[in-house]
Amino acid sequence: MKLNHQDLAVSILRIALGINIFLHGIVRFGPNYSKFIAWITETFKDAPLPAWSVQAFAYSIPPLEAIIGLLLILGVFLMPTTIAGLALMIMLMAGSCLIQNWEIVGIQMIYILLYTVVLFFLNYNHYSFDVLVRKK
Repeated sequence: MKLNHQDLAVSILRIALGINIFLHGIVRFGPNYSKFIAWITETFKDAPLPAWSVQAFAYSIPPLEAIIGLLLILGVFLMPTTIAGLALMIMLMAGSCLIQNWEIVGIQMIYILLYTVVLFFLNYNHYSFDVLVRKK
């Protein structure tokens, strides 16, 4: 396979985004897990959402981030993984809008943009496990 700058650029962006999201999830496990849940629950206490739904979603965020990030790093199931990452970010952004945390919404929009760029250019992503499996 000939080295191509578009393929390389998309792969680097995908891997960098994957590392970022994976580590977001991983650092929240262990003793930080209960702290993270408490922080999310407190942050959203005034949101027009049932407390049980906020807490349930908070419990799901670290494992989802770790799984999505790892799959992005490896380049496995890239289309559904990227869509899952977008869905997670859109849910986080919607929650941030409900509590009017516009600074965080802006940061989340950057993540949504990055996921969208990766999704848009998936055809250029030739350095991944998905491509290796397809060749066999």
